[in-house]
Amino acid sequence: MYWGFQVLGWGLFTTGNLAFNYLSNGKVTSGDVYYSFLILISGIGCSHFLRFTINLYNWREEKIIKIFHKLAILSILIGTLHISLLYLISSICSDELIKKFTKAEFITQAATFGTIHFLWGIIYFAVYFFRNFKKEEIKNLQQQSKLKEIQLNKFKSQLNPHFIFNSMNGIRALIEEDAQKAKEGITQLSNILRHTLTLERRKLISLEEELKLVEDYLKLEKIRLEERLVYTIKTSPSCLHYQVPPMLIQTLSENAIKHGISKLINGGKLSINSKSDNAFLIMEIINTGQYKPNGLKPEPAGGFGIENSIQRLRFIFGDQATFEIKNLNKNEVITTLKVPKS
Repeated sequence: MYWGFQVLGWGLFTTGNLAFNYLSNGKVTSGDVYYSFLILISGIGCSHFLRFTINLYNWREEKIIKIFHKLAILSILIGTLHISLLYLISSICSDELIKKFTKAEFITQAATFGTIHFLWGIIYFAVYFFRNFKKEEIKNLQQQSKLKEIQLNKFKSQLNPHFIFNSMNGIRALIEEDAQKAKEGITQLSNILRHTLTLERRKLISLEEELKLVEDYLKLEKIRLEERLVYTIKTSPSCLHYQVPPMLIQTLSENAIKHGISKLINGGKLSINSKSDNAFLIMEIINTGQYKPNGLKPEPAGGFGIENSIQRLRFIFGDQATFEIKNLNKNEVITTLKVPKS
């Protein structure tokens, strides 16, 4: 790319020089063409020498103002060298290619070429800094992506033991009361664990997959709580292809049961509803109980699941996803999720 732009830039300059001669004199002589060719070759050579000097002394590490000062001085020297080479080669090859010139003309043309090389240097640094900026930007994005992946893996590692611990406690309580139901619970838990192992490395899954996991979990909890748990799952086909974080709805369902329904003598109901518009999936999880974020209960009303869910949504969707939990009435809590279409 560097050599391509070198040839293109000096080629345009020499073409412009020939066009100027034609407009001034009404014709272009062979001497004009030869002189323009010399400008092309010597221009590429001198500007490459400028680049060589920049790289040799590592000017890219200097401050911008210092670079401009050095570039201005070097451009004047190279401009003088450039016009000197042109006159020297022209005079050796043919006396007709060069006319007599005064010191003023020499200084003027040296300043012209010096200005051209100065502008060339500015363009060179601009391209370099732009490319370097893009590389740094890509590097920063990669680092942010790795950081997010590390954080998400951390949340998953916290989530899975939390879920397994609660499930095993539920099955343990059934062993002495109803061995058959305990066996069914172990089978149900193994199905859930087998399913979650396939989700371990996935950042997002379809709502359809997530709801299958939720239904397995609720069946397991139904064995433990029996008639104290009544649940419904309602969704529309248009919602099933939306992408959500793995075990997000399961975690919130677990939170609703643990901190709401299981604490009530008569148990309660859990409803999971979903709907969609053109851009967002809206999930509503309604459970019997009361939400007391500032209460004096020994165990936090929100629990671990809410904190984890908010952090996962923030890391994956940023400000596009929303999370809200509040009391729907005196007996019910509603958790609302709004997830963008991905």
